[in-house]
Order: sequence, then structure tokens, then C-alpha cells
Amino acid sequence: MSNTKKLSRRKFIGMSSLAGIGLALSGTPLLAQSSVTQIEALVTSKKFKMGIIGCGNRSKQLIGALNSVQEIEITALCDIVPHKMEQRSLLIKGGPKPKFVNSLDELLKMNELDCICVVTPNDTHKSIVIQALEAGKHVFCEKPMALTVADCNEMIGAVERTRKALQIGHQRRHSEEWKLLADTIHSKPLGKILQSSLYDFRGDWRVPEADEYPAGVEYWRLNQKRSGGVVYEMGAHIIDVNNWIFDSDPVSICSLQGVNNFSLRKRDSSDHAGVLAEYANGALMNYGGNVYNYGSTALDTFFCVGGTVQLGDGILSIKYGSPAGFPAPKDIPAPEQISLKARNQEGDGTAEQFRHFAQVMDGKATAFPDGYIGRRCVQVMEGSVRSAQARRVIDVKELG
Repeated sequence: MSNTKKLSRRKFIGMSSLAGIGLALSGTPLLAQSSVTQIEALVTSKKFKMGIIGCGNRSKQLIGALNSVQEIEITALCDIVPHKMEQRSLLIKGGPKPKFVNSLDELLKMNELDCICVVTPNDTHKSIVIQALEAGKHVFCEKPMALTVADCNEMIGAVERTRKALQIGHQRRHSEEWKLLADTIHSKPLGKILQSSLYDFRGDWRVPEADEYPAGVEYWRLNQKRSGGVVYEMGAHIIDVNNWIFDSDPVSICSLQGVNNFSLRKRDSSDHAGVLAEYANGALMNYGGNVYNYGSTALDTFFCVGGTVQLGDGILSIKYGSPAGFPAPKDIPAPEQISLKARNQEGDGTAEQFRHFAQVMDGKATAFPDGYIGRRCVQVMEGSVRSAQARRVIDVKELG
């Protein structure tokens, strides 16, 4: 096994120039998140220049969020499709028009850039991130961090070598609504977490037309080797939340996945999946996702020894109880319902994550989520794909 794969979180943070703050953030995800809330209250007067590589649909949401982050200026856009750069530049509010470049090499030669934002197809993340780090740039990388644990290990190794920051775009870690969910489960008298039941049902990816790519360039989401399929594309968000709440490492994964409808767009990437993951603390995650949603809704549910927490439609619901057949405790709390302002939409925390990234570049915080958190999510996703392909349970140790 390579030294990169043996990197510990403690060693990584110890080598960082931000070790003081890093130690405050290096514990459990819950402790790290509460520290982030305090650090994000800090204000930087600096303006950091960012180059965005990848001007597809996701870049629209990120640019919209960055418009409210005064500490970061979008200085360059990079894409193989010229008109996409022009379209995205029109979304940028304030500041000079960004420079357009069509190659990573040209982007990385821009000495004025402090950081790179990677919004490219999933299979390109590792190479771009490592090249950007080695070029002396801080990097924000959209989820998923990579397609394999081995790739994540190489990226973490590059962070150690270059001592530049790598933050992963699991933006829910910076959402007040999702923090409330995690804090509720960790602080309420619910007891040990036993199981979660999580869902991603979407209908907006059932698109019959081709994407805006040059002739001969395929739409990468439809290719299993490039995208990883529905678990990577949709599941990454809620699987990361599950990891945050479970606060434990996944140890084994089993999954069945399939490709259903070829009539809209030819694809070999999975468009529906079921995943069961076991964690070191004994908790089980049950995840289901598909792109054939015609209006159905489902609640994300966390089952604990002393109660159940459900999230959906902008409501956080807590119901307490005890096993049937046993005397019920006299002090069981009354049920609770908490209304969530933002209704936990996919964009929650997007601007906040960039504000935190500015603090990272200013030397006032460490990257959060970092590569270790990103890798834990990839462990579940890669394990699920391997399980579906091999038709067996995957031990996470097999992944490296």
C-alpha cells in the first residue's frame, strides 16, 4: 500500500500551515461543523480571484451563489464550448468581465488566480485537482470528489505535497437547515442511531435532447465510467449528510442498480439504484434513487433506539418512543415539529461554502469538507457500483 493511502487525518492537519485552526476542526463532523459556524463569522477584507473550469448546468448555480460572496471574484472561465463561457459570464454580477480560456494549461498559467473551481465531469476531477494544486492554486472541487477511493488518496497526497487547500462541494455541511438536522439527532434524547432510510427521486434528467457539446463529444452523464451513475450524481449529497450524522466509517456495502429507459437517451450509466451500507458503529444506511419521478415524495428518516427523526417538505419531525412490550418510561418527550425556512433545497449552503473557502484562502480556517470527508462518501459510492457489478457485498478495505 502506498504512503498516500496511509495518510492519517492527524498527520495531514499537522503538516498544514493552518494547524492551529485545523486542530479545532479535526474531530468528528459534528464538532467540525459547530466550529465552522464560529469561523464563518470572521470577515476578510481580501478579494480572491477564482477561475472556473467547466461551464455546464451546475456552474449556473455556483455563479449565482458566488454573486453574493464579496470575497471571491470570478476572473476566468474555462470550457471547450465557447458560447457556454459567454452565457455564464452574463450571469456574473459586478466586477470586470472574466477572461475566456479553453484549456486547463492556459488557465493554470494565469498567475493572478488564487484558486480554481472544478465543475467538470466526475472522471476528470482527480487530474484537474492535482494539476491545479501543483500549479500553486487552492482548489474547490464539486462533488463527488472522485470516482474511486484510489483517486481520492492521490488527491489527498497532492494536498500534503503542495500544502494548498482542497475543499469538496458537499455544500449541505454549510447549510443552517442541514446543520439543524445533524444537531437535532446528536443532541436530542434519541439514543443510538440504528438505521437511515434516504431517497433521491428526480424527473428533470429524463431529457430527450442532446447536450450542448461539439459533434462527436458524448454527454458524459450517460456514460457509467465517466459519471458513476445515479448514486454519484444524486446520492452524493444525502450520503454525505448520512455520514455526517452517523459519524462513523462505512465498512461494507451492497447494492443493485439498473438502466431502465433507453428510449429517451442511450445510456449505460445506472438511472435507478438501491444501496445498503453498514457502518463501523453498527448503523445501517438504506438509500434509493431514480430519475423517473413523476411527482412522488419521500421523507428522509433516521431511526434511533429512543425515537425517529424525519425530514421532508420543509418540516423536521421528531417522535419519541420505546420498544413495544416494555414498560414505557414516564418521561418520554412530546413529539416535536420544526419548520425549516429554506426547505432543504439542493442549493442550501452553496454560498456559505464559498464564504468558508475564502476564509481558508485567508488563512483563518481549514478546508471543510476536506478530502477525508469527500473520500468517505466515495467509499460508499464506489462500493455500491462494485457491488452491483459483482453481485456481492463489498468490504470497504478492498477499495484502498
